[in-house]
Amino acid sequence: MSLSASIVQPNPQPTGAAAGRKGLEEFLHGENAGLDLHVLYRNWRTAERPTHLPLYDEVVLGRTGRAGNHTALVRALSDGTFVFAHAGPAFEEWIGEEAAGRDIEALKPDCAHVLLDGLQESLRQKQPVHLVAYPERSGYVRAYDLVIFPLSSRWGGPLLLAYARPRLEKYSLVDAIFASTTGGLMALAPVRGTEGVVDDFRLVALNQGAADLVRQSVDALRWQRLTDLFPHLSGTGAVDQLVEAWRTKSAVEFEFSYPSSLGGVRYFSMRASAMEDLVSASLIDVTEIRNREESFRLLFQDSPLPMFVYNPETMQMRDVNAVAVEHYGYSREQFLSMTLLDIRPDEERERVRQILAQPAIPSDTGDIWKHLKADGSIIEVRVYSRQVDYQGQPARLAVVVDVTEQRKTEARISFMAHHDALTALPNRVLFLDELRRTLRHVERHEQPAAILCIDLDYFKDVNDTLGHPVGDKLLQQVSERLRGTLRDNDLVARLGGDEFAVIQRDLAEPGEAGMLSDRLISVLSQPYDVDGQMVVIGASIGIAMAPTDGDSADALLKNADMALYRAKDEGRGTFRYFQPEMDARVKARRALEVELRRALVVGEFALHYQPFVSVETGKITGFEALLRWHHPERGMVPPIEFIPLAEDIGLIVPIGEWVLRQACRDAAEWPDDMRVAVNISAVQFKGQKLANLVASALTMSGISPGRLELEITESVLLHDSEANVAVLHQLRALGVRISMDDFGTGYSSLSYLRSFPFDKIKIDQSFVREIVDNSGDAAIVSAVVGMGVSLGISTTAEGVETLEQLERLRAEGCTEVQGYYLGRPMPAGEAQKLLARQV
Repeated sequence: MSLSASIVQPNPQPTGAAAGRKGLEEFLHGENAGLDLHVLYRNWRTAERPTHLPLYDEVVLGRTGRAGNHTALVRALSDGTFVFAHAGPAFEEWIGEEAAGRDIEALKPDCAHVLLDGLQESLRQKQPVHLVAYPERSGYVRAYDLVIFPLSSRWGGPLLLAYARPRLEKYSLVDAIFASTTGGLMALAPVRGTEGVVDDFRLVALNQGAADLVRQSVDALRWQRLTDLFPHLSGTGAVDQLVEAWRTKSAVEFEFSYPSSLGGVRYFSMRASAMEDLVSASLIDVTEIRNREESFRLLFQDSPLPMFVYNPETMQMRDVNAVAVEHYGYSREQFLSMTLLDIRPDEERERVRQILAQPAIPSDTGDIWKHLKADGSIIEVRVYSRQVDYQGQPARLAVVVDVTEQRKTEARISFMAHHDALTALPNRVLFLDELRRTLRHVERHEQPAAILCIDLDYFKDVNDTLGHPVGDKLLQQVSERLRGTLRDNDLVARLGGDEFAVIQRDLAEPGEAGMLSDRLISVLSQPYDVDGQMVVIGASIGIAMAPTDGDSADALLKNADMALYRAKDEGRGTFRYFQPEMDARVKARRALEVELRRALVVGEFALHYQPFVSVETGKITGFEALLRWHHPERGMVPPIEFIPLAEDIGLIVPIGEWVLRQACRDAAEWPDDMRVAVNISAVQFKGQKLANLVASALTMSGISPGRLELEITESVLLHDSEANVAVLHQLRALGVRISMDDFGTGYSSLSYLRSFPFDKIKIDQSFVREIVDNSGDAAIVSAVVGMGVSLGISTTAEGVETLEQLERLRAEGCTEVQGYYLGRPMPAGEAQKLLARQV
């Protein structure tokens, strides 16, 4: 059974749109309106205009926040129907099905009627409208507050935003049934007229007995207004009595007459009582029904819930309804030969005896009980009972609500809320709860504990090269290894991505945390077999000790994370304990990050240029653009300090764009045969926008593409090489030159020369530094230069600081040289003067 009703503007005094606004604002000031609804309402009012409804973009797009889970967007079609565009999960939980694309008239009636009422009223008033719905779940009724916001759209007809949130309170449907007298049973919801006053009721639920009394089907009666079904009812005073019961929250009992469809007059007796916002009513045709046993039979046999009657003294079953026979699987004869204890597991029977021995047996203990079905399976139920007279003898009527599936669903939801879906490990929420509990234990028993933050080394490489499905399976294997290494008393959780955390409880001394970290690093670094592929990763660990490193869960986790950062910064594959100075280092890094972001905005960056010199002619052939940061307090900040940070926080992309555009503008002031070289970070290749940026910089500066030289390192080709090589070809198509920087420092530099036809190889200064005294370095330089000649690629040697180095490079056949011996980095103005002197 489902109950649903709509209540628009509770007790308003004004009429029309003013009444709607006042009623909704009264609701918003009440205890049932959440903060997220206040935000939606404020957004709507702010965007409201005298001539048109607020736009969808101004109220909804990117503005719903936490309310998004509870809202649905509805399209009002030209034929008068309404269709869902999309809905949040909490809204779909209310309607009980997926919403997108569904016609609202196709919903279950309890949802369809209340939504249609609200949507139509909201469009009519051109104002937000508040309604209340009453769905029934597992024998309980919970009120849902609905608010409908009318909107306009840039793309067509009107839109409406429906917001639905359950109230905290709920009440038993069975109690509502028992509150009525026996006979025809109905649940009525109040309906307001145009003046905002309750003048009718909607028949939202009824039993077969009530339908039989008026000689219509249950389906024909449900969701209809009383005055539509019975036009003469208003003149009987019955509606006024029902309004009084609803208004005063009291019970009323009265009789009225009504013309019979077969001729003559029928007489009815009605008892009505308020149950929250509903009116529960019983209806008896006193013309034909004169005894309570017949009405009891209607309630008992036609109930959708299992019911049985038993002797409270002997616990012997005296009667069962058909639903109970079907639900439990016992035949009627078997049921009547059993006692109440026979459907209970052994461990609950003594508790049942104690309850039945009480002088006043409670109607509902609030407990979840276990019942045995005929096939031996166990179900979980709530049991409600009342004292009744049965065949002239005292008995008790028990009503059973099966909550087995509800409990399973609640257990699954609880597990999902506290565990990671991929690995089934506890998630961050459960981890922090357990950490707080551990801290209380540490405080009471003075037994130290450790928190280990674990980060997988090179996991991103696995995702980038083998794909996310392999990465997910790898994380599952990592989780199994972590479980197998820890004690039963310890806890491991996945905090997100490739980050895990461990709570190591009841330590004898702090060194145990280091020993566990050593074991974990060793275990996690062993090769993995993922779908037949061998995968090797590592792990770094940061350790914080409780209580010495923090007295709260957040502080300990933060300090363990700082220790992890130190472990990764010092080479990975190791662990570090938290030390107080780490906090100062992190704060200094954060301060530098803030200042770095400001530097780009206020223009603290500058470019210096270091010349390339032709070995053959001794003349400058171009300059390399080098980024410099003039900090107002720190002075000149070395690139090694801020370039890695800019890459970590994603700032290298806008900085790199500025460098490229500024270098091209400066080069436009040089002679037409002078090249400018710009370093490109691997991060700038992401997003496939680099070619467009280069084309724009060339166009804006006016220099020819052949004068621009882009220097990349092999890290560009190490990750996502196929996509990045495609970008390099796009750049080559523009006419710019591509140079491989720091050649020879990586393990696969030679293989990259086959991936792309580079224009230049830059020999790393580490080989040039010892070229005069180290025969190995000299041999490497000679081999690289020879390979360049064979492939038609020019070579530039970096880091030339002496005449001896220059002469050796000339002898080897190097094309260009660069270094302090030939010219230090200089501002753009000095570079231009140097070029003027060369001419």
